[in-house]
Amino acid sequence: MPERVSRPSVGDRRVVMWEMPDGTQIRYLGTVTSDAGLREFVLRFMAAEGASWDASKWDERVLAAAFLRRFGEAVAVTRERAAGRMVLVLRPVMTATGA
Repeated sequence: MPERVSRPSVGDRRVVMWEMPDGTQIRYLGTVTSDAGLREFVLRFMAAEGASWDASKWDERVLAAAFLRRFGEAVAVTRERAAGRMVLVLRPVMTATGA
């Protein structure tokens, strides 16, 4: 299974990225998990939700809720295109408490 990880910094956050076999990238812009943690989360999400490898069919709200349950951090999930490939970007969102 191809896997690429990158850790460039974005402010005080880092970019954690995992590439699925079809070229779809999952990017997390934060600090609560590592590349291995993100990969494990995505694989467990697919198993728990009965999701296929086709990330274009995933519900962003369900993915965000699963991330919150697993890591305790609220994220906004957006779909972007880069070099003709789909990229799911998970960005931490500020809560009412400022966390």
